[in-house]
Amino acid sequence: MSEKDAQLPQSTLQSIDRTLQEILHWTRFANISKLVETLEKELDTAEKRLAYDRTDGMNGVREVSVASGTPMRTVANWWQKWFHLGLATESETHKGRMKKIVSLDDVGIKIPVAGTRRVSQMTQTQQTEGQQPASVVKEGI
Repeated sequence: MSEKDAQLPQSTLQSIDRTLQEILHWTRFANISKLVETLEKELDTAEKRLAYDRTDGMNGVREVSVASGTPMRTVANWWQKWFHLGLATESETHKGRMKKIVSLDDVGIKIPVAGTRRVSQMTQTQQTEGQQPASVVKEGI
């Protein structure tokens, strides 16, 4: 049998690769509680949770930055950290973009509404004038 005859079709190799990647993601965590614990520890702000939620392999740094209200450099740094923690992977379809390994909803972590801010992040002017922007989230994350 020649080497050419022994080669698997590209689609089969891609399917095997996707399966192995999925196994790798889940074996990094002994169980779902460890995954949730890691996500909650790492995604400790509304901005991080929004950014993680929008990290779908399709959105770029700019889109995630706008959605989370954080600078693009910050999002890029988070992506690198999440990749090293095993919380995100490289997008298969969009080079240079990241993809979360799990939906926060799927593991019971609440996703803040885009454009909201915590009361503690109100500007000094708003606090002094006794105003609350309509987009303030009053409950903790």
